[in-house]
Amino acid sequence: MNDDMLLDDFERPLADLCTDDTLRAIEAGASAEALWRAIDGLGFTDALLPEARGGAGLSLRELFAPAFAAGRAGLALPFAETAVARALLAAAGQREAGDDGPIVIAPAAAHEGDAIVCRDVPGGALAQWVLVGWQDHWLLLPRERAVMQPGAWRPLVSATLHWDTPALAVARFERGDADATALCNALHAAGMAGAMARVLELTTAYAQDRRQFGRPIAQFQAIQQELAVLAEQAHSATLAARLGCSAEGWQPDALLAAVAKLRACEAARGVAAIAHAVFGAIGITEEHVLGFYTRRLHEWRQAPGTEAQCARLLGEAVLARPEGLLDAVRLRLAAAVHD
Repeated sequence: MNDDMLLDDFERPLADLCTDDTLRAIEAGASAEALWRAIDGLGFTDALLPEARGGAGLSLRELFAPAFAAGRAGLALPFAETAVARALLAAAGQREAGDDGPIVIAPAAAHEGDAIVCRDVPGGALAQWVLVGWQDHWLLLPRERAVMQPGAWRPLVSATLHWDTPALAVARFERGDADATALCNALHAAGMAGAMARVLELTTAYAQDRRQFGRPIAQFQAIQQELAVLAEQAHSATLAARLGCSAEGWQPDALLAAVAKLRACEAARGVAAIAHAVFGAIGITEEHVLGFYTRRLHEWRQAPGTEAQCARLLGEAVLARPEGLLDAVRLRLAAAVHD
């Protein structure tokens, strides 16, 4: 299916559903149930399921477009993760287990005993279910049974989640080749790319409207330079996110997903800094939507896998190959894109 068609078909209804007022209300603790019913009713959350099971049989490569659109719309609910989680559950014969609410995907942090901890889960407080990569299995855990610690960046939306025992899971099945961190890296990178595209739009529009000394500040060379750097960073993150989601199935290549997340994290720092510099004080007010996007970018940066985790994974992969950096990129990363 054409990416532009997918993007347009999902983005148009999102624009009506994810208004600035809706974003503010959810970030302030309002219920997101009605919004989720509307999002789920669009049908894209089942897009990765086979046609025989009511889906469209899409791949992760094709899911990139709606995942990008969700990030650009500021959707706080875990749309892309729900779509992948439903595909995983359906493949394991557990389709009905998570069919009634949003699902986040999270790797389990190392912890003593049977306790399961998922740290810094974006949208974790809004999810009904959490699909956790734990040892060699997937566990579908009810979020309401978790002890929650509010997220640092979005305390009413995101959370660190803690369960005392894996026995609380309503479904458990072998993980196989699927990897929670790789999936999160690919899907978070796509959302970050969409959010940065929105920040670029907001900042460019503001620079064209804001006037100093009788002319728009976008006409000043210093501002033009900053906008050019912002655009460069945002577009490079989009390209990297496409690579991270380039799988024909729904399981990303772990190294490409790490590349995507690392580039998105690096770009996010500059994008957020430049946007707030151009906006000045108005950009940090509760009344302006810019802060919703930049807070999300910083939150995604801290979510597993972090910049450091992705960089370590890539560094170890390069050092493990005898041919050196350039050939490792050519033979391992570029080859994975074209497989």
